[in-house]
Amino acid sequence: MTDRSPPHGGPDSARRLVRTLAEPHHLLVLASDIAPDEVESLVASRSDSAGSVGESDLRLLPGVHLTGPWSVGSDLRSVFDLPGWAAQAYLLRCPVQRGHPLPAELAGVDPVLDAFLDGVPIGVEQESIDHLRAVGRRLGGALRLAGSGAVVVLDPESATDLTVHAPVWLEPDACLQVLRATLPEPRNPLDDLPEGVEELETYGIASAIGEDLVDVTVTGTAHPPLVLRDEPWARRGVVAYEVRWRPAHPETAFAYRPPLAQREARARAGELIERTAAAIYDAVDGAVCDDDGFLVDPADLRR
Repeated sequence: MTDRSPPHGGPDSARRLVRTLAEPHHLLVLASDIAPDEVESLVASRSDSAGSVGESDLRLLPGVHLTGPWSVGSDLRSVFDLPGWAAQAYLLRCPVQRGHPLPAELAGVDPVLDAFLDGVPIGVEQESIDHLRAVGRRLGGALRLAGSGAVVVLDPESATDLTVHAPVWLEPDACLQVLRATLPEPRNPLDDLPEGVEELETYGIASAIGEDLVDVTVTGTAHPPLVLRDEPWARRGVVAYEVRWRPAHPETAFAYRPPLAQREARARAGELIERTAAAIYDAVDGAVCDDDGFLVDPADLRR
């Protein structure tokens, strides 16, 4: 192949990705319905230096580029053992930076780390893979990791937690009133405070969901997520309302392939977290973000 720059128009118009080009590089693999501007928007929301630098060329970090979308044919799906829905891919051009071998006690914990048993990515390579994982999880994609050739299918449902970033501080009693509309029997944190304590810099409210908890931690921060960098109300800091699932058995709940009972518990908690984040947003305005630093449309949380 002489021209390795695919046209910027989606998988149908993209140049076909071939094995010799793809094999030495990490790949972000996506279905056919993901538009290039979705990928560009997500990439830009995680890095100050990210953005389009040419036809089908996204700068992810200084010296790190994503090219694509490349069309993925049935031959490459078969050779790389990609999911049947894989229709397009973005190719990562990034320095290879590896550290020590993966410690034995961490083997089997994270399928991405398992792809690098002889030397775990560090530095800019690790940061770049983290970016690809975040984008792929948001878009329901997969990673194909160079070297081992491991394919990791990313689960959007694994990201349950949400944070509302806002210019408004709710006192515990006011926050409790908001949460009573979405959480069963949320516990007032002031019940456990000694008398005379009137001002808090942070507080938490928890609700039992069977064996698990959904909790809301409220704190001020001078460092809002990068995606809010252009919001005037966030420039001097924000109040963060973190809504999180606290499973009773995190070792299985956060596994790559959790058992059915844990997936069902995660789904129940996820619904409560979405409703709770929407209720907080209605009370304080601001913006809702997931743990990968991407914006979440509050309207989507009410469906």
